[in-house]
Amino acid sequence: MWHELFTILLAMTPTIEAHGAIATGIAFFKFSPLKAFALSIIGTLAVIPVIIFFLHKVSHLLMQRIYIVNRFLTWLFSYTQRRHAEHFSGGEATEGGESVKSRFWKAFALFVFVAFPGPLTGVWGGALAAFVFGIAFWDSVIALALGAISVAALDTAIIAGILNFVT
Repeated sequence: MWHELFTILLAMTPTIEAHGAIATGIAFFKFSPLKAFALSIIGTLAVIPVIIFFLHKVSHLLMQRIYIVNRFLTWLFSYTQRRHAEHFSGGEATEGGESVKSRFWKAFALFVFVAFPGPLTGVWGGALAAFVFGIAFWDSVIALALGAISVAALDTAIIAGILNFVT
């Protein structure tokens, strides 16, 4: 029971995320690859909406109370939108002022960013990217979840294969 809880909590941490949780579960706790995968996904998926929600709430609170934070975040958001607007524009605008095509490509880019196994490309980095690029909450949650599941499946296959080869 403690090993399972530890694996879930490990998957919730920044930088370690599902990669480290899967490796720890399989190598140290002797979990089956499927069990390590499932536990790491539970931890990763549980933290996604919390990260996005608190990024928005904390930034809003800090922008209201600290002038320099307000200036920096206002500059960051306007710079990001100015610099990358042409990459995601197109289509007819919906009620929110953003086209379905634009929302799709933002979410797809976020999915690819998270699904690519590399340093700082996990759920925490993806949530920060979603926040900076202004991707809608549910679009972010879905893209981050699908990306996390994809990279966790890849990690599980690689780690299980390496450990199977070594032993």
